[in-house]
Amino acid sequence: MVDKKAFFYIFPALFLIFTGIGLYLHFRYPTVSPLVSGQYILSNLGHSHAKMQKDVVGFLPYWNLDNSKYLHFDLLSEVFFFSLSVDENGQIIKIVNNETDPGWRWWSSPTIQNLIAKTQITGAKFGLTIAMQKNKTLESFLDNPSAQKTLISNLIQIVKSNKIDGLNLDFEYDGEPDDKYQSEFTNFAKELTSTFRTQSPKTELSIDFFPLSVEKPRLNDVASLAPLFDKVIVMSYDYYSGSSDLAGPVAPIFGYIANPSADQTSYFFDVKTTYNDFQKVVPKEKLIMGVPYYGWDYPVEDNTVALSKVLPQNDENGYPEVISYGRARTNTDLKPQNCQWDDTAKATWCAYTDLNKIQREVWLEDNKSIEIKFDFAKTHNLGGIAIWTLGYDKDYPDLWNLIKHYFTK
Repeated sequence: MVDKKAFFYIFPALFLIFTGIGLYLHFRYPTVSPLVSGQYILSNLGHSHAKMQKDVVGFLPYWNLDNSKYLHFDLLSEVFFFSLSVDENGQIIKIVNNETDPGWRWWSSPTIQNLIAKTQITGAKFGLTIAMQKNKTLESFLDNPSAQKTLISNLIQIVKSNKIDGLNLDFEYDGEPDDKYQSEFTNFAKELTSTFRTQSPKTELSIDFFPLSVEKPRLNDVASLAPLFDKVIVMSYDYYSGSSDLAGPVAPIFGYIANPSADQTSYFFDVKTTYNDFQKVVPKEKLIMGVPYYGWDYPVEDNTVALSKVLPQNDENGYPEVISYGRARTNTDLKPQNCQWDDTAKATWCAYTDLNKIQREVWLEDNKSIEIKFDFAKTHNLGGIAIWTLGYDKDYPDLWNLIKHYFTK
């Protein structure tokens, strides 16, 4: 029998505790119902966040938000929403062709606010990727110091008002810009990071690089930029992609030969060479290895050979398509007897003929190839991995189990 006197003290104490928690949640996540954030706390009580040996970062694009229900937040160090785009004036793009920009629409929705709360309550960090990926936009922006100040001010406001933990910079220039833009971009990055260190010092800052950024710097001078940021994320994927002339592995581990002889076959580039290059100018513990959860499905001339020539893209031949890990698991065209393991690339490729009698060649990322990439990051003592993209593995537990094995204590 419960002592009435004890009950008299316990009930008010519990009331005060839950009231305090409710007030904290309302203050911390004002746009999220305390009932929702309270559920996140309760679900996390018996399932604490894993102790991570390495950073496990994941990008969650707005077009893949529905798959956030499959995420194991307890095995993630940080989730980045991808992305908000920026115009040449340093303003966040909100309207495109008289319609709301999809990145902005999702960012300003309750879905993202709930996701921020769930991620942080679970024990992971939540960050935002800022993207600028058009050459003319980048050039105009870098030529305009006022636009740069505007963007920095906007980003400070966004980070503080949403109480997020990280900011990721994804500025991608296609080709080689005029020399001045490399120094202008470095100067902008210095101003951005300096302002954040002063006005928002707890914000973790990261920047994305192409695999060839050390060998062919283009816009990004890795040696100058890396010291400014907390994390250097290398997009070590799309070595072969939808724009390639040959069907090939999205992230070959080996196979690049700098000066191949006539009887040698070389991949365009490879993961091993990428990180050999980056480790010359970036401390390895700061390097985060991009890991693709997808491959490519190509229409080709001859699907009996690897690296077949891709057919011209048109409605008759078809087009290259992204094939996610989850989609590959359920694709009935990919029959085991028509698949091979490439021991140089450390990847699987398959052949099939589509309904229009067009030969297709598919380069996959599967359990075996992704585990090799996880092992690469760990054995080379890199700072961790960055998944592109979260949710591509659907509800399959395999890759989460590998993360637990390789990157937790």
